[in-house]
Amino acid sequence: MHHLILALLAIVLLATALPTAAQTPAITTTLYVPIVASHAIRPLGFETNTGWLYSSQVKPRAQALNAHWVRLNTLSWREAQPTPTSPINWSAPSFQRFEQEVLAANELGLQVMAIIDDHPSWATGSSHICAAILDEYHDEFAIFVREVVAKYSQAPYLVRYWELGNEPDVDPILVPTNSQFGCWGNIADEYYGGERYGRMLKVVIPAIRAADPGAKVVFGGLLLARPENQPTNTDGKPFNFLEGALRAGAGPYFDILAFHSYPSYIANVPGVPNVDFDLHEYSLNGAWKNRGGTTIGKIRFLRDVMQRYGINKPLFLNETGLRCMNEYFDCNSILPQFEQAKANHLIRTSMRAMAEGVEAYIWYTLQGPGWSYTSLLNDSQQPKPAYNAMQFAIQRLNEVRIPPQAFNGYGSGLEAYRFQGNGFVLDVIWSTDGTPRQITLPATSVIAAYTRDGTPIIPTISGSTAIFNVGFENIYLKRQP
Repeated sequence: MHHLILALLAIVLLATALPTAAQTPAITTTLYVPIVASHAIRPLGFETNTGWLYSSQVKPRAQALNAHWVRLNTLSWREAQPTPTSPINWSAPSFQRFEQEVLAANELGLQVMAIIDDHPSWATGSSHICAAILDEYHDEFAIFVREVVAKYSQAPYLVRYWELGNEPDVDPILVPTNSQFGCWGNIADEYYGGERYGRMLKVVIPAIRAADPGAKVVFGGLLLARPENQPTNTDGKPFNFLEGALRAGAGPYFDILAFHSYPSYIANVPGVPNVDFDLHEYSLNGAWKNRGGTTIGKIRFLRDVMQRYGINKPLFLNETGLRCMNEYFDCNSILPQFEQAKANHLIRTSMRAMAEGVEAYIWYTLQGPGWSYTSLLNDSQQPKPAYNAMQFAIQRLNEVRIPPQAFNGYGSGLEAYRFQGNGFVLDVIWSTDGTPRQITLPATSVIAAYTRDGTPIIPTISGSTAIFNVGFENIYLKRQP
């Protein structure tokens, strides 16, 4: 860090020491140098649906949240090129909205992750707008994507992260024809269509690099419905999709592997007053329970697949949330209970993901009412508890510099994650089952403590010992190492 600061000072001194004649005002050069604050831990972000980010109601909420990422699923190839011979229609509504979104994101200091999907039927031979592109049209797609990246990697847009598709490990027959989600999958195929997705990546990604050598290409976020077959499953082997893409030779091409996680909230679980839906067997029918839960289980599953093919890509959990589904019960009748569970879920899963090395954690969605009640804002765009929990987490993480590690120093029944700061540690702690437990430590080691939502906590002092009560809702403990 000290070397970086000295280097920046040297650059400034060199620039100011130039002779007057050398400082030609007719030539303007912008020098981009690292910002020291960028070394904070900043994995948290959100997705907004089309047109919301720049709205007068949502933009101030995004600004106050101070997240790092925004994921945008706005661009439409179908709209831009309705026929194979059509020139790209840069005035198409989706492109106009995208440009407004990106400009708003830049103003808010957000890093954009842009999805390119919504494929025209002439390129897919299908009425599904998310269907797989036929091999014979991969070149056409590459040309389109190259032009999109060339345009939007330049000022004033400066988009660097491009995601090719969204939840490609879904068969089109499982979603509506107008669904933007999925769907390169093929139930009848052993590798679920992953090989044809991999072939596409090998054609399209070189075109992206030609347009912007600094671009980062994200493998379309995987739904990962389950890790293996079960006797009742009739939808093929979606868990083989990534392996199919790697079998096709796509491993060296993409930069980042993305995945999704959507446990479902279940009210009134018998005998369990406080439920960790990331771990509980009720969530996703228990598909990931024996692998450490939906977050850790999916991370380790993906790493295992990559390891078999000799690659190790950064992981992004770039779409997640806790769902409440009216198919099971009336969500409106239990909203206060659900919203608190959702806020607790956001903290638990983001901490686990970071400790496992995940570099981006993106919540779906910021604006309300959202899908299956997952949003951070309500239908009046007012903060829900999960918004407040993320906002305060971002404030605390902006103080630290090293990603967390699981910390076992507080005893059984507590789950904790430790971040390293400049001369201090930040511990995020909760009771695993909701049973109130106590933490004791020397009072002189305590710097500050807060609730999940940022209320300062005053410990009980007994002699030279500070005592903190910890329940199902996490606390933050800033202390001497």
